[in-house]
Amino acid sequence: MSEAAGRESTLLEDPPGEFLWPADRPGDHLPPPPAPPAPRRRLSRGAALQWGASALGLAAAIAVFLAPTPAGLTPAGQAACAVFLVCTTLWITDLVPIGVTGLLAVSLLTLTGAMEAGDIYASFGNSAVFFIIGVFMLAAATIHSGLSKRLALFFLRRFEQGPHALAAGIMLTAVFMTVWMPAQATAAMLFPITVEISAAMGLRPKHSPYGKVLFLSLAWGAMVGSNASFLGSTRAPLALGILQSTYGQSITFGQWVAASLPLVLVGAAVGLLVLRLWFPREEVDLQAARDTIHRSVRELGRMGGRQAVVAGIVGATVCAWVVLGGKVDLAAIALLAAALLFLVRSLEWQDLDGYVHWGIVLMYGGAIALGQAVESTGAARWLVSGMVGTREVSPAVAIVVLALLTVLLTEFMSNAAAVAVMLPLAFSMSDQLPISPVAIVLTCSMAAGLDFTFPFSSAPNTIAYSSGYLRMRDMLGAGLVMTLLQVGLLLLAAWLYWPMIGVL
Repeated sequence: MSEAAGRESTLLEDPPGEFLWPADRPGDHLPPPPAPPAPRRRLSRGAALQWGASALGLAAAIAVFLAPTPAGLTPAGQAACAVFLVCTTLWITDLVPIGVTGLLAVSLLTLTGAMEAGDIYASFGNSAVFFIIGVFMLAAATIHSGLSKRLALFFLRRFEQGPHALAAGIMLTAVFMTVWMPAQATAAMLFPITVEISAAMGLRPKHSPYGKVLFLSLAWGAMVGSNASFLGSTRAPLALGILQSTYGQSITFGQWVAASLPLVLVGAAVGLLVLRLWFPREEVDLQAARDTIHRSVRELGRMGGRQAVVAGIVGATVCAWVVLGGKVDLAAIALLAAALLFLVRSLEWQDLDGYVHWGIVLMYGGAIALGQAVESTGAARWLVSGMVGTREVSPAVAIVVLALLTVLLTEFMSNAAAVAVMLPLAFSMSDQLPISPVAIVLTCSMAAGLDFTFPFSSAPNTIAYSSGYLRMRDMLGAGLVMTLLQVGLLLLAAWLYWPMIGVL
């Protein structure tokens, strides 16, 4: 090859000005600069406490499982105690989501031999699990169609006479709506309306006494109303599921409403009185609140066909629960109503996003299985006999202790988890005391919804606190008074009213 041809070939292979990546350029193969060392992450004090408490609980559970079986307790009961301790620890520390703990309960009960696998999975599929799924779907249709907001504004328009009447309207609206839908959904629905009213009235966050009254009315109304029926809380269906799996009994919709009615009505009145006396009076622009409510009503327009269909199906469902509750399983009615909503195209599957809380559903199944294991193996009876011994405890004292312990537990875990922990132990006491299992379920479930003290005590409290109008000391002071008064009302109802209707 000639010299000219060689130069031409070289030019064709590597033309001048051709782009080359830095890694392909001659002499540019320099090692990249070393990456700076990653900063060491330190656990916060809260995270360290969470992990430490979880580790201690797990170590204690392992010690219980490996220890020699004590007298009066079977090996299956010992295994159930260990699993119960693990799950209680995780529900308190919240190291993992509550639904994951529910799944862990099913797994550990199987692996430790506390129960047969078939019995455990059958408990996980208790009708209470399907009932709460149906309730979540009904709530999704009510909220997504705009029916719930229409009903809320309809009630609020009746309380425009004065500042105290408006606060009473927010609380009573929350109470009424929570009869038909979960408390957290009620609080979330009324929250933007209350924010708009507060802003229109010019209320100053953290400083306006009337702003604090409005948002506490919202939270307290949802919490008081959550005891009115099965639909207002997730703890009531869980308690019914544990009752059914343990004793084969149930409580009808009408019986629950009858037992809770005085507590709800008097509780709402007591809440309004506490707010009126606790916070100083403030002069406010009530006309601005009226204008905001009227504008929101106008924006809704006329009631549409979808809302009418949803109202008809939900109303028929509640009637069926009341009339057929003692003859037909409540979950079957709830699931049939949910299927009808899909059939008439009033509810689509994508509408369920954010409304069906699958973590709670999984927690339900695990808690019911755990409760049945602790009861059927005799572990709960053995634990209670170890604490109470042969001492005689009157029914009144037992109800007081059960209510106070349940309220105390809700300071450290969700109210549904508190019910899951307390009911198996309380049921074991019913064999030694003249207390019906129904009374135990009502006391434990309703007491779990009476913690008004901390922002994290319940979803309505958290939502109200997020408004920025409340300080921690506002919730602690008024909330503690409200908690004590509501627990007192519950005990009075248990002693005086429930025996009259055949509950205690």
